[in-house]
Amino acid sequence: MAIRSREQASKPTLPSSESFLNKKPRASTSFLRSRPHVPKGGDQLQLRRRASSVDYSKQEGPLVPAAADGQIDVTQIQRQFWEMPAESGTGLKARRMSLSLPDDFVVDVAELLAEFEYEHHKLLGRHGKSLGKGGQAKVKAMVRKGCPTEVVAVKEFRSKTRSETKEEYEKKIKSEYTLSKSLNHPNVVSTIRLCIDHGRWNHVMEYCTEGDLFSMVRDGHLKGEEREKDRLCLFKQLVRGVNYLHANGIAHRDLKLENLLLTSDSALKIADFGVSEVFSGTHPGLREAGGQCGKNMGEVRRCAPGICGSLPYMAPEVLQKGGDYDPRGVDVWSSAVVMLHFIFGGAIWAKAQVGDAGSANYSELVRGWERWNEKHRDTDGAVISEADYPYVKPFDLMVKPPALRRVLLQMLNPNPDNRVTIAEVVNNRWVKNIECCQKADNEEPDPATTMIDAAKKASLMRGGQKLFCHNHAPPKKQFSSHSLGKMPGQPGY
Repeated sequence: MAIRSREQASKPTLPSSESFLNKKPRASTSFLRSRPHVPKGGDQLQLRRRASSVDYSKQEGPLVPAAADGQIDVTQIQRQFWEMPAESGTGLKARRMSLSLPDDFVVDVAELLAEFEYEHHKLLGRHGKSLGKGGQAKVKAMVRKGCPTEVVAVKEFRSKTRSETKEEYEKKIKSEYTLSKSLNHPNVVSTIRLCIDHGRWNHVMEYCTEGDLFSMVRDGHLKGEEREKDRLCLFKQLVRGVNYLHANGIAHRDLKLENLLLTSDSALKIADFGVSEVFSGTHPGLREAGGQCGKNMGEVRRCAPGICGSLPYMAPEVLQKGGDYDPRGVDVWSSAVVMLHFIFGGAIWAKAQVGDAGSANYSELVRGWERWNEKHRDTDGAVISEADYPYVKPFDLMVKPPALRRVLLQMLNPNPDNRVTIAEVVNNRWVKNIECCQKADNEEPDPATTMIDAAKKASLMRGGQKLFCHNHAPPKKQFSSHSLGKMPGQPGY
């Protein structure tokens, strides 16, 4: 994803659909916004990297204005959103590590080339296939020694900066690794090893062949009514994964399309725990935790004010910087914004701040909740129902079915104290009935289902349980010698 020049950044106009359609596709990367940037006249945030190639911060008013009679052309909304690139409004990214990291991590470190190697074959090329490169790290594909078919993703961290000590630098790397290593869930990327190669730290992870969801949304693969089951299945997998994290005292704090990967069997995987927070229990890296997450759970530790994440996905309480916050609500908010990206094909606000340029739709969301709260101010513990819920444009026009609309509105309550929890989302009756192609939690897969052709079977019965066979992966592109560095399904980490 290209970084715009200053001249491009100063242009207030949106890209035309023709220019976007003619835009040469680029390989997706997840953590690759490397140049510092502070918008003119914008908040003076301590920003470390860029996460957008299109700036919608100068947008004024709703994306699609109402006609004289107050009606909005639904087809115009649909057309405009799906012409927007997926990264539209992705805004700025700030990496803010936790200040409460333990001092004595227990980590087993190995030499990278003692266990993994660059295999000389058409898949990886002579020096390994690059999966991404940026300011924080670069990712390459390697294979385990003696197992040429076992491909892994190796994340090589950046060098230490002058502003941090060696101890601080290594503490951040070990924190991310030990936290990731402790996680064991079908919807979380598996962590394999922490290695050193020529003085550089490397994080070896599961390789997700189908790439990230950013690429799928950018390429329009999830748009349209025919993709509704795909969107809902992926949403259900996402909230399952987040629920697992929260149940074990971990908040991700940077959920977005680039950090959600897809495997060959259509399993969604949450990745990149670089800014995650252990809000309850013992950090998995400490000796007393034994490498396990969810140990000694108890009091919820709130996060200190500070920008963390990517602007369109940030919850309003993070942007307001008015006080400490519960990081669980941040993940609930971001999960709903991810689903909005699935539906609209891009961001529908630049950031969650009322009155901010490019955030007219967020302002409409706030007004919708204010009207609903005023109507129910005398009702203790009122919750939205099928017949009574906040009216918000363009939600009522584009978010279908209505049950999904109600769930997303509860996840997008601007007041974090009244926002639904991720456990409540997972246990919502309608969400539980969403057709999902993946088993819940850590159930052992049924060997009889591994040979199912998802393209031919919509569903079948196994052991008295109905199994839905979805194939979320985009169509395979033609592979040639010119695409060795842009292999289909290139993931972002």
